[in-house]
Amino acid sequence: MTKRQVVFLLLLLTVLELYKLAQASDTSLDRSEKKYFFSDTIKLNWYKAVEFCRSRGMYLLSIRNAAEREAVVKYLESTGYPKTHDKFMLWMSANDVGEEGEFHWASTGERVNYLNWSNMEPNNFEPEENCVVLEYWAQGGSNCNYTFNDRYCTLDRLFLCETLLA
Repeated sequence: MTKRQVVFLLLLLTVLELYKLAQASDTSLDRSEKKYFFSDTIKLNWYKAVEFCRSRGMYLLSIRNAAEREAVVKYLESTGYPKTHDKFMLWMSANDVGEEGEFHWASTGERVNYLNWSNMEPNNFEPEENCVVLEYWAQGGSNCNYTFNDRYCTLDRLFLCETLLA
C-alpha cells in the first residue's frame, strides 16, 4: 500500500467514525463515559456552581432519562456520601429562569422532558424557585429518593459537575 492509499484509508475511517457519532442521540451515550466532580465540602449558589463546573471544562449535572439517573445514583453511592447523610440536595443545570414553568437544562439547552419530580413539584413556592436540585431524603421514601425539586437559586448547596471523557 502506498503512503497516499494509507492516508486516504485513515481519512475514510475517520469520516465513517464521525458519521456514526453524529447519528447517535445524546440519550444513547453510555453513562459510563461520563466523568463527575463532587465535593462534599464545597457549597455554592446555582450561578456560582455553573461557573465552577465550566471553569473546569465541565457542566452542571443534567439527568435526561432513567439510565442517566441510575448512573448518577451509582456514582454518588460509590462516594459513600448517602451512607453518612440521610438528606441532601445537589444543584443540577435545570432551571426555569427564562420563563416560569418552562424548565431547560442549562448545560445542553434541552427542555426537561424526563419527569422525575418529587411529589407536588415543581411548585415555585413563594415565587422565585427557579433552579433545580437532585434531592435525597432517606426517610422520604421513593418520593424523595434522587428526585427533582425547584429551589431558590441563590442558596448555597452542594453540586455535581459532569463531562464526557476525552
